[in-house]
Amino acid sequence: MWFAIKMKPSCKDGGRHVFETINTSRYMKKDLHRVVDPVIQRNGYFGHPENLLLSMITDARPHIRELGVRRIMKARKEAKPGTVRVFKVPTLNFEAEDYTSMIDWRKEPITEPPVTMKIDDETLLRFIHEDVTPIVGFSRYPCHTQAVERHIKLVTEASAAVCGKESRGGFIRVRLESQAKMPKFETKIQHKI
Repeated sequence: MWFAIKMKPSCKDGGRHVFETINTSRYMKKDLHRVVDPVIQRNGYFGHPENLLLSMITDARPHIRELGVRRIMKARKEAKPGTVRVFKVPTLNFEAEDYTSMIDWRKEPITEPPVTMKIDDETLLRFIHEDVTPIVGFSRYPCHTQAVERHIKLVTEASAAVCGKESRGGFIRVRLESQAKMPKFETKIQHKI
């Protein structure tokens, strides 16, 4: 999954990455699902309807793009000005056959993704009729950051070095505390001094 995210780091691919993570984890032994599934659920931010809609409007399949555009148009019509959006990780369906069915769309409140708010209705509707996957004109927001990559590396090191949740947590805390105490050099010249 790390390589998949590196190859397609845009936020528009986040929903597909979560689905692929779930799909890949299904090949593990059933007893490991009790450990892995709660972690995927807890970190399933890209399973939120707004993020899934971004993936849908940039999907290669025209009928999925149409479904995504129609849901965004409906959310625009039902939007109440001045209402605060609540961002809550939805309950993920670990038996879904496609990323579009990872959540129960009837139970989740559907709001428009902020990155599509500047795209007018006419442009959105054109996405449906494109023969190829449309090039979306919103800013390229990454679905991960370098800080996330550093922490993945640290958790991987901790998992290889020690056993158990408490030991792993202690390993990570000690490593972070040690890094915080190390001097920071802004330039190579400072490093030589």
